[in-house]
Amino acid sequence: MSLENFYQKYPQQTTELSTGRSFTYRYYKNPKPKATIVLLTGGIGLSDLFYLHFERFAEKFSVLTFDYQIQFKDNREFAQAVAELLQILKEKVWLVGQSLGGIVAQIIAVNHPENIEGMVLSNTCSLAKDMGEDARLHLMNIIKSQQKAKKLLSVVPFTLYKKLIKWAVMKKKTEGFLQEEKLLMENLCNAMLRLLTKPYEYHMIDFLIDAQNHFGMTAENFQLWDDKVLLILSEDDNTFNQPCKDSLVRIMTNPTVVTDITGGHLALLVKLDKYADTVCDYIVARTE
Repeated sequence: MSLENFYQKYPQQTTELSTGRSFTYRYYKNPKPKATIVLLTGGIGLSDLFYLHFERFAEKFSVLTFDYQIQFKDNREFAQAVAELLQILKEKVWLVGQSLGGIVAQIIAVNHPENIEGMVLSNTCSLAKDMGEDARLHLMNIIKSQQKAKKLLSVVPFTLYKKLIKWAVMKKKTEGFLQEEKLLMENLCNAMLRLLTKPYEYHMIDFLIDAQNHFGMTAENFQLWDDKVLLILSEDDNTFNQPCKDSLVRIMTNPTVVTDITGGHLALLVKLDKYADTVCDYIVARTE
């Protein structure tokens, strides 16, 4: 399916929240859903990156996606907006988050547990109070890199900035990929960069940096989801170091941990079939 066909089949919808601000999303209501899932994308912030996943998951689930919209200035505001949208749609959901999306999922769940059935978190980290010094230093270095990116964005023409993003993805994230996997990633990268705007990139950098304001989570925050957390932590993903991964495992109650979906940080994109089957089997087993 092309993006154009995807847009026709699953058009955007917009609702007005109690704050007076609008919320734009794509929503497929499966007539016989096993569950409802929310797909939360990584740091580029564009939910259309998951359009192939949306189609695949729609076979069994109701599916909801949305960008990290610019009218919500930080993670707390955004989590509140998501919670209100779920109430409007009368949905209790599984949050399926990749990278930054896994962090956003935890923030939503901790602040609005009444809306959340479970979580699937892939190649991401925790915001744990006791994550350990190695994990904390690693995350702070990621935040510092975003602060540097914001300075670069202010002085480099945006066309060049986007070329640098593509270079970083293709050079650093596709090592060891098959040729067809690299082609898939290049096509997805090109499609997303066509959608990316400079104001939205500023917003996403600030949105990621804001995650540090939610450090301090504990295992008690996640006890509600005993045996309802799937962690997909690819062994060949080095974006988050092992202490970050270990911290995420520790903070969850009875999680299932999968490490053999290869492809580095982008494993869920290049190994879509294995990723989707793993997620579907896990959720369906807990809803039947």
